[in-house]
Amino acid sequence: MTDVDGAITESVVFLEHFRDLPDPRQAGKVTYPLNEVLLLSLMAVLAGAEGFTDIARFGKKKLDFLRRFLPFRDGTPSHDHLGDIFATLDTDRFQRCFVDWVAALADAPPEVIAIDGKTGRRSHARSKGKAAVHMVS
Repeated sequence: MTDVDGAITESVVFLEHFRDLPDPRQAGKVTYPLNEVLLLSLMAVLAGAEGFTDIARFGKKKLDFLRRFLPFRDGTPSHDHLGDIFATLDTDRFQRCFVDWVAALADAPPEVIAIDGKTGRRSHARSKGKAAVHMVS
């Protein structure tokens, strides 16, 4: 199995843990599917991205690579769009999906899994009762 084959398998495992995360956006107005946004964000953070600007930059530079995993028909979202998308997500459900995924990694062959967290600036929507987005890498 090549590294890309392994990465594809791992990306499918990652996305499986997030399949029940609801996408609150209006279906007919979605340009960037949630699974693409999540995969982009994961890969960018694993590559060292520290915020939405870094994630957007990674997406533009690595679009051909990302298309090995998912279509990304409309390319990748801007940093502002990423912030808007993450601000709409149910943070409790997102956290549960993430914890389940990390727990599944713990069952993988023994390796060290380092986790670091950051809170996205201006990612909250107080008027809608949404807390800030917390990113974990």
